[in-house]
Amino acid sequence: MARRQWRYGFLTRSVAPFIVGTALTAAALLWFWGDAEREDLTVARPTILDFGRPPSPLVPKKLLTADAPPPLQTANSPKIAQAAELPLAPPPASFEALFSRVTVLDATRFRTIRDRETLVIHLAGINGAAFSDACEGPVGRWNCGARARADLARLIGPRAIGCINIAAKEDDGESRADCWVGNRNLSVFMVSRGWAEPIDPADPLLAPYAAKAKTEKLGRYGDGSLQPPDPT
Repeated sequence: MARRQWRYGFLTRSVAPFIVGTALTAAALLWFWGDAEREDLTVARPTILDFGRPPSPLVPKKLLTADAPPPLQTANSPKIAQAAELPLAPPPASFEALFSRVTVLDATRFRTIRDRETLVIHLAGINGAAFSDACEGPVGRWNCGARARADLARLIGPRAIGCINIAAKEDDGESRADCWVGNRNLSVFMVSRGWAEPIDPADPLLAPYAAKAKTEKLGRYGDGSLQPPDPT
């Protein structure tokens, strides 16, 4: 009898905490699950690309739906033109030349090799900052030329550049051409980022982008504190 009581007490002391602990853990998990469902939150899962970045804030799912209202505009907010309102420059069906290896020189030029000859391409229709140029702003001088070259180089990355209307070399040894990376016209891109301006102020393609960049104080129209969004 005593042996049976000892065995019962041993089982009670050994098994009961395990059962009770498991039950409490399950109850806590169920409570947290229900709390997450009530809050209706979506949390982005981190990846290796997020290393070193601050954690993303929690965003309610209802703000991510298609029915979410547009951001509020105040009286002092610049009016941003919609992309559909601006003229488009779709890439051609084929290119005169594809340059797979280029070196970006500044806001409007890149160097490449064609037929074993060095070729400097100046993007058609625009003029822009040289690499060494500095711009004046409320906070002083800043290196807008270097920032412009970096922005163009970041867009191009390892991709090939396709060009058409490649003109003969001019007196400065450069050739002007209309060029694309993917679906992006490079002249339009640099004007829209505020790093270049149309040679012809009335250019029907480039003038609207230039006006938009000035309104939003992008590129060298700003003071260097505003970083244009990453190209996509």
